[in-house]
Amino acid sequence: MNITARTALNLIPLDLGSQPVFLCIDDTIVPKSGKKFEDVSKLFDHAAHNGSNYLNGHCFVSIMLCVPVWNQNRIRYVSLPLGYRMWLGSESKLKLAASMVRQAMPEQLQIFCAWQEKSPLNRTGSDLMQLHGAEP
Repeated sequence: MNITARTALNLIPLDLGSQPVFLCIDDTIVPKSGKKFEDVSKLFDHAAHNGSNYLNGHCFVSIMLCVPVWNQNRIRYVSLPLGYRMWLGSESKLKLAASMVRQAMPEQLQIFCAWQEKSPLNRTGSDLMQLHGAEP
């Protein structure tokens, strides 16, 4: 297991051991105005408000572990980044995310993917994962 993930899981107080732990996956677009940056590509941005839904930039996929802790007598979640990779377009972002999950958390996981129900993340083929919420 990734050292950061192990440290994050050790933050969970014993009395919160039955609370869920979340593994969050996100993609982030970083726009670039120049055209001479390495690996810049034309990316679709659904939130763009510049007259076009496409921009030049980089796309990064990141994973975070969100663990429950006590804060002022309430359960709060602390988010700790486990890693990120630049998406180069040679594979889907979901396949990239699945490989990042296997690297950071190789132990048995239960994955509930709300992003895309029939996604490659739900069909990694890893015998270390129990997949729920989608048809294999």
